Amino acid sequence: MMSDRDSSEGFQFALPEMQSAGWLRCRLIEESDVPRLFEAVTASQAHLRPWMPWAATDYTQEMAEELVAAQTRRGGELVTEAIYIPCNDEHPFLGCFGLHARVGKGALEIGYWVDVRYTRRGVATLAAALLTEAAFSVPGVDRVEIHHDEANHASAGVPQRLGYAIIGSCQREPEAPGEVGVERQWRMRGQDWPSSAGAQLLAKARD
Repeated sequence: MMSDRDSSEGFQFALPEMQSAGWLRCRLIEESDVPRLFEAVTASQAHLRPWMPWAATDYTQEMAEELVAAQTRRGGELVTEAIYIPCNDEHPFLGCFGLHARVGKGALEIGYWVDVRYTRRGVATLAAALLTEAAFSVPGVDRVEIHHDEANHASAGVPQRLGYAIIGSCQREPEAPGEVGVERQWRMRGQDWPSSAGAQLLAKARD
């Protein structure tokens, strides 16, 4: 099937406020995160390299600076991408999560990676739940999607646990060494979110 990534129709949105639930917060990336971002990517490079094209080569301090600068120089303007940092009182940087307007008008896609030193602790699942909730707070957004390569089983676990529905797959050129070139696509509809496993997870974390 044709991926919604091929849609030429743009969608801009205002940045949601910081989201939190229980032990985890998701906040917008800021200039002071540059050294933390560089350290996290460096520590996680072998973990990220199979799935992230930008991690296939040596990651530099300049690359971290460019990413953060692109996110922070836009101020309060409407954007097509917002990068959030999952964190808590003990750890100010646990990975990177993005809201991306690249799957058609009225939809946002969540992309993510977690610092390898903090994987298997529920960071990805809870952070993705927070950003799903944040996405539905944006006027006009009625669906949220998560896409991943079919071979990336760890990424697949996140939408499964949150109650996203699989909507199909499409062939695409592999971009990273571990990819097989089949993109799996998951979707959460706004009308389904309140009763979803993800919304229940947030409610439990906030009790």
